Amino acid sequence: PGPFSAHPKRDPETGELHVTGYFFGWDFLQYVVVGNDGQVRKTVDIPVAGRPMIHDCAITENFFIVFDLPVLFTPEMIEGGAGVPYQWNEDYGARVGLLPRDGGAEDITWHEVDTCFVFHPMNAYEDPSGHVVLDVVRHSKLFDSEQLDVDTPTLTLDRWIVDPKGGSVKESRLDDRPQEFPRHDERLIGKPYRYGYCGSSVDGGLFGGLLKHDLEQGTTQYRDEGPRRFFQEPVFVPRSEDADEDDGWILSYVHDDDRDAADVVILHSQDFLGEPVATIELPTRVPFGFHGNWVPDNS
Repeated sequence: PGPFSAHPKRDPETGELHVTGYFFGWDFLQYVVVGNDGQVRKTVDIPVAGRPMIHDCAITENFFIVFDLPVLFTPEMIEGGAGVPYQWNEDYGARVGLLPRDGGAEDITWHEVDTCFVFHPMNAYEDPSGHVVLDVVRHSKLFDSEQLDVDTPTLTLDRWIVDPKGGSVKESRLDDRPQEFPRHDERLIGKPYRYGYCGSSVDGGLFGGLLKHDLEQGTTQYRDEGPRRFFQEPVFVPRSEDADEDDGWILSYVHDDDRDAADVVILHSQDFLGEPVATIELPTRVPFGFHGNWVPDNS
């Protein structure tokens, strides 16, 4: 019935898509479920106090996770000619909503979190105690001026633990290096997982190298191909449908400054720092921030 946010989540068990809908003309958000037949089978309107920007969402076995964060539609910015009329609002606060996937708006529980913004969660799941574990790339502040600025030194990979029975979110830091575009093995969306992959730069920019996080061991590998090679989002491709987690490949666009064009670099995920399996030279540049998904062929 309305617009989608950028990142629907595909349930690996059912194949259905789960997504947040938002629009600056609404005083609510929407939880939308799209069935395998391409038809919307469920829509839930979720009232919110402001009109927040919603870029992504997350799911677990039993919950749809909603972000209500302080980057808000600001109509005065339209008069000033802003192309994206959303701005940081410190007083709005920040919270995470747990909506039972089989429930309605009256069933959602809200949980406060320290003020921040999240473009992309890495994944979420429920632990044995029933708590929701949510791993996110956290921006301590965003769009705090008329510029669409991203303050890379304040980007971190954090873990939030949410008790569906109530209370604030418990926050901890997984990695304090600037990073964005988190990905993992999408066969494990909404399930416990071990490995995650992000784009990062030790020089403070948003693009540069790649990070591979072992969340079980608490270790991280950093791949860097020098100051003229800029990796973008790392996408994991499993070797086969039933391959182990992390048994597969990492695909990433890489901007090559010397050619002023992009390569597609394919790494073996278990040899993250080794030589690429393949490098495909493209004839043109791929803009920074372009990201999406791989699709297997039918053969």
